[in-house]
Amino acid sequence: MKKTIVSGLVITVIGAVVLAFGIGMHGQRAVIFDGLTPHVISKAKTTRTQTYAKAERIKADVSDMNVVIKSGKTFSVKYAGEKINQPTIQKKNGTVIINSKSRKLNGFSFSSTGFYRGGSNDKLTITVPENVNLKHLALRVNDASQVSLSNLEIEQADFRLNDTDTAFNGVTINSGQLHLNDNDLAINDSTLTKIMIQTADSDITMNSVALDGGSLSTQDGDVHFNDITIANGYSITAKDGDVEALNTKADGYSTSVSDGDNRLFNQSNDNGGTLTQNDTAPNCLQVTASDGDVTIR
Repeated sequence: MKKTIVSGLVITVIGAVVLAFGIGMHGQRAVIFDGLTPHVISKAKTTRTQTYAKAERIKADVSDMNVVIKSGKTFSVKYAGEKINQPTIQKKNGTVIINSKSRKLNGFSFSSTGFYRGGSNDKLTITVPENVNLKHLALRVNDASQVSLSNLEIEQADFRLNDTDTAFNGVTINSGQLHLNDNDLAINDSTLTKIMIQTADSDITMNSVALDGGSLSTQDGDVHFNDITIANGYSITAKDGDVEALNTKADGYSTSVSDGDNRLFNQSNDNGGTLTQNDTAPNCLQVTASDGDVTIR
């Protein structure tokens, strides 16, 4: 009974603080608490579109907004969302540069409709003409729901994504690196050449993908390959997670497991160990797992 009374008093006090703060800000306004500090939320929306006749490089560093990069008729950058989070967009020496500062507050929010927690619905859309092969795409995104790339050709990529699920569809990348932290990666109908992928706390899924060289290193995440064609060898290193490769074509295979089940086509070892099939071939899929099961079939 006492706990109920105390809880009721706490809620009443918070409500009174929010009401007073809202009145002080001239009306009913949504309020978010960053710790114990109240902030009025600005809900002013804006839409901005910048078009360019030509650009071969893109450098984007943004937070708290979804990012879509796709092919289309003209080169454009469009932002739609809260005005306070609007990024700067400029072109310099053939490079389109997009920057935003994170204005995310950690806590809970309060309005006349009650408590709520939620992420931003802000969206950045970059459209690249269908006949343009991007020479360089540097992408840094933090705290977004999703990053999506579709129907693009990229010579060199440098991605550093944090807490942002990522999807590639119909994407060709000829060199580069992908660093992901706390976000899942799904790649479909794409070609990756000499790409180094490093992830932490992320699941990786690839379907109908051509891998020409490169490597994948994961910490605390599962790897799922299906209908993969490998050229010039490929290596997967998983420190804590399962690796499954179905219908994956290479000239040779080598699997090594420290703690987990090891399956390589018709070979198996419940105590891990190393299994091989034509592993001296230059085009070999090498899988090393420290704590997890490996299945190749």
